[in-house]
Amino acid sequence: MQRLLHDKTANTLAIAAASLMPLLAMVGGGIDASRYYMAAARLQAACDAGALAARQAMTTSTFTTSHRTIGLNFFDQNFHDGIFGTTGRTRDFTSTTSGVVNGTASATMPTTIMGAFGYTSFRLAATCSAEVNISNSDIMFVLDVTGSMADCPDGSDCNSGAGSKIVGMRSAVMSFYDTVQASTSPAAQVRYGLVPYSSQVNVGLSIPRAHMANNNTYQTRVARYNNATLPGGRVGDPILVTDQTEWLPRTQANFNSTNTDHYRYRTDGTAGTQAQTVCGNYPATYTVVINGENQRWQVFAATEYVTGQWSGGNSNDRAGCRARVRKTRPATLTDITPQFRDWIYCPVTTGTTNPCSANNPSGSPAGWEAVTFSNIYTSNAINLPIGANGAMTSVTWAGCIEEPDTVLTDNYNPIPAGAFDININLVPTTEAQRWKPALIDAVWKREDSNGNTLNWLYQMGDEARPGWACPRAARKLSTIARTDLQNYVNALAAGGNTYHDIGMVWGARFLTPRGIFASENSTAPNGDPISRHIVFMTDGAQVNSIENYSTHGVEWWDRHITGNANSTTEFNRRAARLQAVCSAARAENITVWVVAFGTALTQNLIDCASSGRAFQATDSATLTARFQEIAQKIAALRLTS
Repeated sequence: MQRLLHDKTANTLAIAAASLMPLLAMVGGGIDASRYYMAAARLQAACDAGALAARQAMTTSTFTTSHRTIGLNFFDQNFHDGIFGTTGRTRDFTSTTSGVVNGTASATMPTTIMGAFGYTSFRLAATCSAEVNISNSDIMFVLDVTGSMADCPDGSDCNSGAGSKIVGMRSAVMSFYDTVQASTSPAAQVRYGLVPYSSQVNVGLSIPRAHMANNNTYQTRVARYNNATLPGGRVGDPILVTDQTEWLPRTQANFNSTNTDHYRYRTDGTAGTQAQTVCGNYPATYTVVINGENQRWQVFAATEYVTGQWSGGNSNDRAGCRARVRKTRPATLTDITPQFRDWIYCPVTTGTTNPCSANNPSGSPAGWEAVTFSNIYTSNAINLPIGANGAMTSVTWAGCIEEPDTVLTDNYNPIPAGAFDININLVPTTEAQRWKPALIDAVWKREDSNGNTLNWLYQMGDEARPGWACPRAARKLSTIARTDLQNYVNALAAGGNTYHDIGMVWGARFLTPRGIFASENSTAPNGDPISRHIVFMTDGAQVNSIENYSTHGVEWWDRHITGNANSTTEFNRRAARLQAVCSAARAENITVWVVAFGTALTQNLIDCASSGRAFQATDSATLTARFQEIAQKIAALRLTS
């Protein structure tokens, strides 16, 4: 017995048998614990996915049965019934009044090895929440406020009343604002800007003074006085009466005659040959007495013999002779004291001595040479010599502008270096790169009584104005109270034609982290990144007119876009310019959203938008829904628990 007690042979078997149960518990616990954690993580992920999907589908804070169904479907895709051998699966999604989606889920998972120790199942449970929560965001509305916005979406005339597109736009903007504000993180900065556009944009009061020009050329007028001298002459020199093409009489004795017979030249035989010789050898200069005053008439050599000019009389006596005739008269004492004669309508550069021509000598009182921009940027007004009889008169500047220099081209891809007017990051360093005040009260068209456009025009009265629409002043990016925004959009009025490129370039300029507003746009106070968005809304296709006064002057006379005043060229180039500006904005990580309201979503608008960001709205209710949808997509979807 003593030897047996001290014999260790075969003890291993007994020890192994004794340790089997603890080992089984350890291994089984590890396996079942791993299964539990894996199933619990999968359950939580399914809950999160369902909550995110349901919240993503909501365009407002309203939670519907369809949103719940979306959440349940996403849950089922991630945690189907019976997975891991679970039973009793439950899941549900609800929402708070503020739009936070809450989810709950549970299931029972049977154990494997641990069942031998009395642990037959694990209880799995998960909760989740998802909400839209906006971080730092800069949002620029570029809003079409052209004349058609006064109509109803179906094209009928609403006259800007209830049901009109401009009323629907106001409501949509406010709905967008409410959606974003309800989802904004307390620590985030959300700023809004607005650029109403038509054929102009009212941005001048937002541009730093250093970037505004000191002079500009306007299609305006100059007072002409009766001491106007010949080109290169001085006050007191012979006075220019007229310089024009006119018919010449057969003999000098009949100069200034009103009798048609005095201007008839023969066409037949020898008489016709002699008549042509007379016409071709007309004296260069001669003196004519007009009202007792000797006038010097100079006939330029390029005379023209014209047949069939006159009617009636002998058929062989109907030719005429015409040439350019310059008529002058001696200066008198009254000429030394200038007296208003008429207007010369022509392009004039401010601060210019003898603008238009020497027909307005520097001795004329209160001429354009005295005009400067020194006060216009502080008082929003400038004195110009365009009042009665050429008197100085105050012209108000409302804030609309003329763009810097550009390049005449059909290809804006890439944007030419000299096309400063569509460079969204432009910081001017030269006069050619600066913006100028647009002054409609100083600008006229030049057309004769038949509507023919002219380069120069002498006229006593007023010419017609070009087409003009200066919208309400744009707003730079800033935080804005709801009441202020409501008051702003309520004051927007419809008028003018549709220049998409003009609106888009200024939406991008106000938003880009570079350019003249870089110091305001590059960072946020909390140091977090900024998401940037343009919401571009239009109710119509592009509409331009070469006789509008736009940000590029009056195209028929200024020809800054076309070079030849061709309306088709202007249309095509402005369409191409829109694409160039949209591309430049997207290159600055600006998301471009486009909404066509009550009109077709053209390919040009689709191509302007960021991918998948072009929408169409046929009525005001749909426009509001589209704006809410955009606001939701701008927001960052976040899991909050």
